[in-house]
Amino acid sequence: MRVIKVLNNSLIMALDEDGQEVILSGKGIGYKKAIGYELKESEIQKIFVLRDRSVVRDVIRLAAEVGEDYFNLTKSIVSYAVEKYHMKLMDHIYLALTDHLAFTEKRLRDHVVIENFYTADLRRFNPEEYDVARYGAKLFQERFGMELPEGEIGNIAFHFINAQQNGQFEERNREIDEVVGQILNIIRYGLKISSLEEGIAYSRLLTHLRLFVSRLLRGQMTDEDQEDVLRQRILEMCPEEYECVGRIGRFIEAKYGTQITKQEELYLTIHLHQLMTEKRKEIQK
Repeated sequence: MRVIKVLNNSLIMALDEDGQEVILSGKGIGYKKAIGYELKESEIQKIFVLRDRSVVRDVIRLAAEVGEDYFNLTKSIVSYAVEKYHMKLMDHIYLALTDHLAFTEKRLRDHVVIENFYTADLRRFNPEEYDVARYGAKLFQERFGMELPEGEIGNIAFHFINAQQNGQFEERNREIDEVVGQILNIIRYGLKISSLEEGIAYSRLLTHLRLFVSRLLRGQMTDEDQEDVLRQRILEMCPEEYECVGRIGRFIEAKYGTQITKQEELYLTIHLHQLMTEKRKEIQK
């Protein structure tokens, strides 16, 4: 296999014998490797064939933004799910879970925990996905020296529920995709963005929307929180994004007869603000 891009010391992109782009991992595999270098079989630990081009593109961006530890952790957790439970997972699990783990580690260091109010249900109704998440929590603690709260373990389990290609979650995943697509159309219209499908901010927004709609369909959105100065300040700083969230809220209420909570409004506003910030930087370039 021939190197075409070095992502970090343990992750590279290469062309296989059939001319297909693959992502390879191995300890030190990217160290001092030049484009065109022919890799030895002993240097390769794992091969990832990602068929979704947008996922490949965003993995490259994410690898440059976060440390390699997070991607390596994701690979270990996904391998456990596939080998123990034979889960068939969509490619986006590598992107979504890597980003989630990096964000979780940062939040825990800042003593910020996002509660998950359906962890007990996950343990009962999704024991395989919950076991995978528990395994991930064990690896997370070994690597970063921090114990994941039960709510965070539930959040990891949700990634594996949403990423499965078939089985009992297929019908719900179709509905999730449909509603997420409708919300993205509201965002395109509300924020006057013609093209969304690029960038880390979009990938994070997409991941958040899938989890948001999953919570919505289960009737388990994040609880209302008391008004605080920080929340009010964020909403005042992002009037355009908050107005768009209001449109999303009206769509949800019309479709499901449910009002989204203030906490959900806050999370959506922050993601839209990050998206707008990234788009403005692209325009300036």
